[in-house]
Amino acid sequence: MEKLNYIVIDGLVRTGKTDLAHVIAEEFNSKIILDDKNNPFADEFYMSLAEGENSFGLKNQLIYLLNRYSQQMSMKQKGLFYKSSVSNYLFSREAIYSHVVLNDEDIEIYKRIYGILSEKITVPDLVVYLQISFSEMIRRIKASPNKFERNVPQEYWRELFEAYNYYFFNYRTSPLLVVNVEKIDLGNKKDVSNLINEIKNHEKGIKYYAPL
Repeated sequence: MEKLNYIVIDGLVRTGKTDLAHVIAEEFNSKIILDDKNNPFADEFYMSLAEGENSFGLKNQLIYLLNRYSQQMSMKQKGLFYKSSVSNYLFSREAIYSHVVLNDEDIEIYKRIYGILSEKITVPDLVVYLQISFSEMIRRIKASPNKFERNVPQEYWRELFEAYNYYFFNYRTSPLLVVNVEKIDLGNKKDVSNLINEIKNHEKGIKYYAPL
């Protein structure tokens, strides 16, 4: 495969995106780009979901969108995308959350802003999607130290789970490696080595990786 200047790791909550991004960045000696979680509406958003409401959906989504856009532009202006970078989020998957949490009126506002910003985003050379079963995701959420995630109704996680899988099943913008994270132990050197080889050897299209 041609040189991997920009690799993106993505997946549902608690799939290990950040851990794997660190592993790959170290392997490729790359700059790591971690999602900017600084969002004053995040806790209120999760609290409203737990109460059966969604009072902060648009504010929450727009802050995340602008944070990530600013981060992407900063990296691009510094030329760091072209010196090898690894990110723990795919900018275009913002559409997943917007369709899940926003009403029809709000989503139109969001889509207009997203459409303008997305035109300037660098396309990854490879996307690694960390796939997980719904039951395992819920198990990890319940074990999470994040009380807001734990209190969100399972219906929200189910809808997000289905939307994520649909989005990446239809993703064609760049080469895609789908990894079953329930088959991978990032603390196991052999597992990590095998996964790194899969990443290095993935040339085009979609490939699924689920070691026995």
